[in-house]
Amino acid sequence: MTYNEYWYGDPLMVRDYYRAFRIRRKQEDERMWLQGLYVLQALQATVGNLFLSDGEEPNRYPEEPILQEKDREKEEERRAKEEEREQLRLIAYLNQVMEARKGQQEG
Repeated sequence: MTYNEYWYGDPLMVRDYYRAFRIRRKQEDERMWLQGLYVLQALQATVGNLFLSDGEEPNRYPEEPILQEKDREKEEERRAKEEEREQLRLIAYLNQVMEARKGQQEG
């Protein structure tokens, strides 16, 4: 926020700048946390494998970005839920058709 914006601008701009600052700070914190996670996994895949006992599976560094994997999992969950909803809609529709036919046969 510039000097003139602060002193001569709309007072509500201060609130918007503060909100933007908090969003940027949160994004930076998440970025640093994710970087730490990658460093941890790199250390586990290298140094951690030195201390494995016989028969233990060696640690591996992720083959694709962590967020990409999580996004794919969320998308798969969303698709599964959508398929389940579609099946329920189809069942409801078929029940309505059967009831209508049953009503026609009785009448």
